[in-house]
Amino acid sequence: MRIKMSAVATATAMVLGAFSTAASADLLITEYIEGGGFNKAIELYNSGDSAQSLSGYKLVRYKDGATTTTDMVAFTDQEIPAKGILVVRHTDAVLNLDASVTEMIGGLQQNGTDAVALLNGDTVVDIVGAVPTPKDWGKDVTLRRSDTTSSMVAKDTFDESDWTSHPKDTVDGFGCIGENACSFVAEPGVLLITEYIEGSANNKAIEISNVGGSAIDLDANVYQLAKHSNGAVDAGDAEILSGTLEPGKSIVFHNSGAADEFKVGTESKVTWFNGDDAMVLTKDGAVIDSIGKVGERINWKDGDFSTVDATLRRKDSVKVGDTDTSDTYPGTSKDQWLVLPKDTSDGLNCAGESACDGSVTPPEPPKPETGPCTGCETLTPVADPATFNGEIYYSDVLSGEFANAEELKNALSVIIAKDHKQLTYKQVWSTLTYADQDPSDDKKVIEIYTGASISKYDNQTGGSGVGKWNREHVWAKSHGFPSESQWGYTDAHHLRPSDPGINTARSNNDFGACKDTGEEVMFNGVATGNYLNKTTDCWEPRDEVKGDVARMIMYMDTRYQGTDTATTNMPDLVAVDRLTTTDEDSAPLIGTLCTLYAWNQLDAVDAYEQNRNNQVYKYQGNRNPFIDRPELVKEVYGAVCGDDPNPALEVEGDILAPESVTEGAAYTLDASAIKAGEGVTLTYKWEQIIGEEKTLVGDMATLSLTAPMVKADETLNFTLTISDGTLETTKAVSLSVINVPLALNVEFAGTTKVIEGEKASITATVTDAPEGTTYSWKQVSGTTAVYTAAGLTLDVTAPSVNIDQVLVFELMATVGEESFVKSVSIEVTNTEEPGWTKPDGAGSLGGFITLLLPLMWLRRRQG
Repeated sequence: MRIKMSAVATATAMVLGAFSTAASADLLITEYIEGGGFNKAIELYNSGDSAQSLSGYKLVRYKDGATTTTDMVAFTDQEIPAKGILVVRHTDAVLNLDASVTEMIGGLQQNGTDAVALLNGDTVVDIVGAVPTPKDWGKDVTLRRSDTTSSMVAKDTFDESDWTSHPKDTVDGFGCIGENACSFVAEPGVLLITEYIEGSANNKAIEISNVGGSAIDLDANVYQLAKHSNGAVDAGDAEILSGTLEPGKSIVFHNSGAADEFKVGTESKVTWFNGDDAMVLTKDGAVIDSIGKVGERINWKDGDFSTVDATLRRKDSVKVGDTDTSDTYPGTSKDQWLVLPKDTSDGLNCAGESACDGSVTPPEPPKPETGPCTGCETLTPVADPATFNGEIYYSDVLSGEFANAEELKNALSVIIAKDHKQLTYKQVWSTLTYADQDPSDDKKVIEIYTGASISKYDNQTGGSGVGKWNREHVWAKSHGFPSESQWGYTDAHHLRPSDPGINTARSNNDFGACKDTGEEVMFNGVATGNYLNKTTDCWEPRDEVKGDVARMIMYMDTRYQGTDTATTNMPDLVAVDRLTTTDEDSAPLIGTLCTLYAWNQLDAVDAYEQNRNNQVYKYQGNRNPFIDRPELVKEVYGAVCGDDPNPALEVEGDILAPESVTEGAAYTLDASAIKAGEGVTLTYKWEQIIGEEKTLVGDMATLSLTAPMVKADETLNFTLTISDGTLETTKAVSLSVINVPLALNVEFAGTTKVIEGEKASITATVTDAPEGTTYSWKQVSGTTAVYTAAGLTLDVTAPSVNIDQVLVFELMATVGEESFVKSVSIEVTNTEEPGWTKPDGAGSLGGFITLLLPLMWLRRRQG
């Protein structure tokens, strides 16, 4: 149903105005949520092909049907990348978001009677809700913009048909465009203080829970619960949290002197609080939740809320902690808690407002897990290799048509960038223990250049690298991505375990064929099969991994095309067919492409490399296409390395064709001068291109045609496919067809002078009219006359006229869609009434009579 605006609303819309030249039509609102509690959010989408600055933009609301605005969010220096999303939400809203969201901005508040608009200056760019608004039009609802083409357009008036409605608190559509839920499923883990007990004597306990949708690796960051005693600014007693905390699970600390029912979890001095001690939960030093105000020593009370002699239990709706430890407390924070009677203990060790089920034995606090290598963390998989389907993953390439190798490469880049999860450099350690595991010993990894099997726990975390392994950037990181924040720096598809000494020897040298000119690299006194030419800065790896190296370099060259720099902070990496120079050490270049291409053919993909691809996919979310589908190497790089997958016939000579031809004239396209070598017989296929269609027009070397008749100058396009029976090549030719305006020799004969009321007949003679010419007549000036026309003959009855005048008629000759016009005039003479003569004029009276004569004559004529 389309909403019909009232007259007031229409007038208001006119005041709001249309789009200004400063407003971007690419920005639009794609999702609106007005849910329970703090669940208020707006999703903005940049549908354009370039980043959009939000400087000058703001979100406003028309509160309760008002025609004046109330600012909600004024943007400053935010920017939404091409096809990017920004979510504006209430600070405490609970949303399910993925990595496609540019950022989240807090501070939003609206109710179901408020229209919300995106403004650029004072110009409405897009709006949800009509102004004035029908009562409760958008209350307790989630609206998503339909993914039809007509709906995905910013509009300055609200069209209900553009939106689909979803139940209250439906939040699984934020972070992706369209009316359906996003493909990601798990909310992130959220760590909060969920219970606080300050009871009789030593009955003190505090509970921390994961109220989010996925597990939290507490060892991946420094999570700390600290007590700020008696108004202290600095933390006192503290606990570092460790292990993995699953969704809905809790960690409890209790006072050693508490009654038995409070002794859940672990005893800790952090519970030696008395209601005037601030409790602060941090992540890597940043506050993620708190109770009380740091630097203030009082028992915080407000109504029923109290931090002394009470049990506080966090409400289920709360998903964001109190992160401001210096604001007035409790303020609005008191609304996040249920206040239960003193010494209530039945909610410890389970998140939520209800008491725990007493029949269930509380689990032991999570214990730290042993990582896969020294100082490493156990990773959570992001993809399942067991369910991977290459036909689906690469479907856009397998079913696509590409004009050249670069288009194919760009399509592959899009595929392998889609689900890529950026790893931290610490997580790379763990990933390599899975990806490069020794097939014969799951406690070891294989070093790339030495082939040695070494304990996973001998990773170099500091000090001497002797007897250790470290992380080798196969595409040297100095060649384009020296910063750890850049995605290529931690991309595990090109990172391999390596002996630190050999890694140092390789340095940032290019790959090339330097076995004959370089020196073999030694490892523990044994030759490794790797060669280094220090003069040319060339590194040739051992034969067993040459194909691996080639496919890793090709992956990096394809993955980082410079198209998602805003996300990856990566330049366009380019594999060049030469060794780079010293001056290019920091450039995003590496060599030598066609040597790598040859290595790819020499060392084919094996089971080890396939498993490695699966393991990186498991933890990083994307794949190396040149391992999954080795034939793509030739498709992408074959032509540039002299192994074109689609070789063309080599010919000499050109097509002889006129640059232009007059419409209706004959012309010739002559390809007989084109040769493909002595004695080679060629066949020809001429096709004319009209729009996107091709029509076969000839199969001989010479094509004879007649130019079509055209209304205006027009270009004709032809392609000629030349074949020797095995290979073929295509040439294109274009020429202009010149329009010649229609011109005819027309003569008129007949009566051209008549007295009013008489008949006149005109006959036209056209001596050079083409066959099929048609004729029509029309009067173009003078008093309207009655006339009939048939072909070249015109019969006219002269109208009555007050004075002599000329009637003008046009003869139009039409040939096809062109016409030629020529006019003929007929003079009509006025006749005076019988008995009337012009009086003589004399003196002033005669002059006066002379002045009256025209009026008298007109009245006589009218009589």
